[in-house]
Amino acid sequence: MAKSGSNASLRPQIWYKELMADVMRDLYFGKAGLMGEGDNNIVIVKNELMKEPGDHVNFGLTYRLSGSGVTGDNELEGNEEEINAYQEDVEIDQIRFGVRLTGKLDEQRNAYDMRKDAKEKLKIQVKEFIERQIFLKLAGVTNTSLVDIDGTVIGTRCAWSNTPDFIPNADENAGYGSRYLCADFASGTTSLATTDFITPQLISRTKTKARLSRPKIQPLDIDGKSYYVMFVHPWQAYDLKQNAQFAQAMREAEVRGKENPIFTGALGIWDGVVLIEHEMVPFLDVTVAGNSFRGTNTGTDCAVDAFRAILCGRQAVGFAQASNPSGWTEKSFDYDNQTGFAVSLIGGIQKLVFNSLEYATVVLDTAATSLV
Repeated sequence: MAKSGSNASLRPQIWYKELMADVMRDLYFGKAGLMGEGDNNIVIVKNELMKEPGDHVNFGLTYRLSGSGVTGDNELEGNEEEINAYQEDVEIDQIRFGVRLTGKLDEQRNAYDMRKDAKEKLKIQVKEFIERQIFLKLAGVTNTSLVDIDGTVIGTRCAWSNTPDFIPNADENAGYGSRYLCADFASGTTSLATTDFITPQLISRTKTKARLSRPKIQPLDIDGKSYYVMFVHPWQAYDLKQNAQFAQAMREAEVRGKENPIFTGALGIWDGVVLIEHEMVPFLDVTVAGNSFRGTNTGTDCAVDAFRAILCGRQAVGFAQASNPSGWTEKSFDYDNQTGFAVSLIGGIQKLVFNSLEYATVVLDTAATSLV
């Protein structure tokens, strides 16, 4: 009797498609509805390289019209306005992760399926890599020694695929700029104090910068209303929760009951800004490898440990995905006693910039209460 079986050559592709489907679904930006191919997203996804070869993707950016038009019977022909357009080239690169099991005896001793566990761990690693890249790019981090609050180095791959556009030294030194604000906006980061916490007033100042910027940072359209989104570190979120003005406002007008996924788990809404707590918002430990988000002896120093909150509008980040048919690989070692699994991602992530200015991002540097 003839028997049909699965095509072994297709299994890696199937595993990879399943893994990446899980990754994209579990990304915060995907779950919150802030990631997609349409313009009304923080993360804009381009899939051109899924169908054709290439090493970069162009993200077209335009500036709203500002002409005064013509009046009466004056001729419009010949007086039309030109649309200012720029493009951001997002280059692609490859990143690979792998695990290797100890051997068949060790697998036999463990009750759980170590192979399935390996796949799950790789899925989490790819997801966290993409999410970390988005936040490093948004914040303009180029410090490869940047650490998390637990001392884990998270800046190693900050220049993967594309080197982030950073905040100009003059802006940090002054304490403010067209796409930047410091909690000490009178003296800049070199005078930042341990008590310069995030406040509702600073959130409103940052939003005002976005609204009055040129080009204007366009808010997201969420359920027919306009909102910006600000990502804050959990330590900054703690300070907001202790702020009496913010706490009272949240008691009187919480986001509870809103059905849009962006409001799920949000700290609240202040002055048209949806506040999202996220642990990957960059933190700067000034005792580790220099005291700048740009690295040792580069950029403007911070006087104390700092956190970089990120306000976003539409089209803040470009994410280019490329075809990767061999993204999942299994390999045997030691006469088939050990098995290894590897996964690769080919793509590119970059903060979008329009004529040397961030297209949809303003960052806010503050100190925070130490919770360790």
